[in-house]
Amino acid sequence: MDDRYVNGIWNQSLKTAIQEIQKKNNSGLSFEELYRNAYTMVLHKHGEKLYTGTREVVTEHLVQKVRQDVVVSLHNNFLTTLNSAFNDHRIAMVMIRDILMYMDRVYVSGQKLEPVYNMGLIIFRDNVVRYPPIRDHLKQTLLDMVAKERRGEVVEK
Repeated sequence: MDDRYVNGIWNQSLKTAIQEIQKKNNSGLSFEELYRNAYTMVLHKHGEKLYTGTREVVTEHLVQKVRQDVVVSLHNNFLTTLNSAFNDHRIAMVMIRDILMYMDRVYVSGQKLEPVYNMGLIIFRDNVVRYPPIRDHLKQTLLDMVAKERRGEVVEK
C-alpha cells in the first residue's frame, strides 16, 4: 500500500470524520466504513500515522476551540461551560475509540501506548484543565465553594 493511498484514507476519511465527531456533526458518517479504513491502515503498518494523526487532530480541536470557549466563560458560567466541554469531549472520544478499536487492540497495545480514549482524556487535562488561566480560575472557584460551604452557605453543585 503506497503512501499516497494511506494519506488519502487519513486526510479524506478518518481525519475529517474525527473533526466532524468533535463538532457533533456525526450523523452522516458511516462508522463501518471508518472502522474499515482504520483497520486497513493498521493492517498495512500505518498504525503510527493513525495514532499520531488522531492525537494531533484531538489536540488541535481542544486548543483552538474548547480551550478558547472555556477561557471566554471564565467570569460567566465557568464551571458549567467546563463541565459541558468535558462531557462533550468524552462522548466524542467514545465514538473515536469505537472507530479506532482495531488500532487500540493491535498497534496501541503492541507499542505500549495509551489507548485512544485515555489519550483523549490526558490531552483534555493537559491542554484545557492545566492551561494556566483555566487552572488558576478553577482552583480559586473550588476553594471559594469550599469556603462558602464551611460558612454554612448553600453551594450549587
